[in-house]
Amino acid sequence: MLITVQDINHSFLIGRKGKESNVPVLKNISFSVKQGEIVSIVGRSGSGKSTLLHILAGFLKPDSGEIVVKDTVTSVFNEQQSAQFRLENYGFIFQNFQLMPGLTAFENVELPLKLKGMNRHQRKDKVQQLMKHVGLQSVQDHYPNELSGGQQQRVSIARALITDPPIIFADEPTGSLDSETEQEVLELIQTLNDTRDITFVIITHDDEVAQRADRMYRMHDGILTEEGVPNAV
Repeated sequence: MLITVQDINHSFLIGRKGKESNVPVLKNISFSVKQGEIVSIVGRSGSGKSTLLHILAGFLKPDSGEIVVKDTVTSVFNEQQSAQFRLENYGFIFQNFQLMPGLTAFENVELPLKLKGMNRHQRKDKVQQLMKHVGLQSVQDHYPNELSGGQQQRVSIARALITDPPIIFADEPTGSLDSETEQEVLELIQTLNDTRDITFVIITHDDEVAQRADRMYRMHDGILTEEGVPNAV
């Protein structure tokens, strides 16, 4: 398994000082993800699915339980170790795109390569090839506010892909898109999964989006249950 999650529990402390109480958000979560799968986790707002994503990505530490990614126990990492592991292994796609407004589409996609210390010539070649692959070569010099929602999400996807991560976490990747653009983005994710063997973990509130996955889980009040294989013939 590429990702194995075992008995994850997590609570948030709420209330005024001296009157705090622990509210369970994740309850004994266990599941696994195979290399090259698209796995979806669907649930209403407040169900705990985004908290689970943050724990998988190492932004939060679970109260108990274990996460193993690529045979490495990541749930014991400190902040520096988590940040390094993210840079080397994960890409992220967000609902609100999270593009840098002062950078062009090209520069937004290029940014992770700068963080990794790749030289300018190598960065240029790699970014241009990827932008052509995802259909962005004609808008690479445009700023985010000059792009449609679908184009901005494609830039976000290209930025997630540029470091060749084996795993991409997508948090409501179509939540800000109209239905036609949503289908275009989902088809792009499927194509990238087919051609690059990238593993996707998609968090969504939309059952139709979730059913495009190879396996679908449902989160309800912090409890995760598997709902089968949506794409099975």
